[in-house]
Amino acid sequence: MSAVPAKAAHAPHLRGVTKPQVPARKRPARNLIRGFFFASEKIGREFFPSVMEHPKRKGGRPAHYPSVTDRRLVEVLTAEGLSQREICPILAVSPKTLRLHYREELDRGSARLEAALAMHLYRLAAGNGAIALRATTFILKARFGWSPYLPPPRS
Repeated sequence: MSAVPAKAAHAPHLRGVTKPQVPARKRPARNLIRGFFFASEKIGREFFPSVMEHPKRKGGRPAHYPSVTDRRLVEVLTAEGLSQREICPILAVSPKTLRLHYREELDRGSARLEAALAMHLYRLAAGNGAIALRATTFILKARFGWSPYLPPPRS
C-alpha cells in the first residue's frame, strides 16, 4: 500500500504525517448502470424527450393529461348526478386525480344539477295539493334555513 500525505490545510499539526490509502471498493454492476444513466441524462433528454421526461420518477401510474372531451364528459356526468366515485372508472383515474385535474368541471356540473333540482322543486311548489306544500316546505328549509320550531319574528 502506498501512503498519501494528509491534507495540511485542514489540520496543520498533521503536516508530513501519512495515512495508508484504502483501496477503492468494487462497485456493483447496478451502481455502474445507474451512474451511466445519470451521466447520460443530458444526452437522453436530447434524443428521447418523452422517455427521459422525469428521470427520477419511481414507478406509479403515468401522468394524466386531461383532454377537452374528458373535461366535457366530467361536466355532463356530474350534471346528470353521478358521483365522483362513479366517474373515476369511466376515465380510469383515481378520485384524487379527478379532483386535481377536473375541479372546475366538477363544480360547474354540480351547479347545473343543483339549478335543475331547484327549478323542479319550484315547479312542484307552484302546483296545487299536498306535493306542492311539501315542496314549498322543503325549499324554505333547505334554501332559507326556515324551521317550523323557530319563534315567530318580532315586529
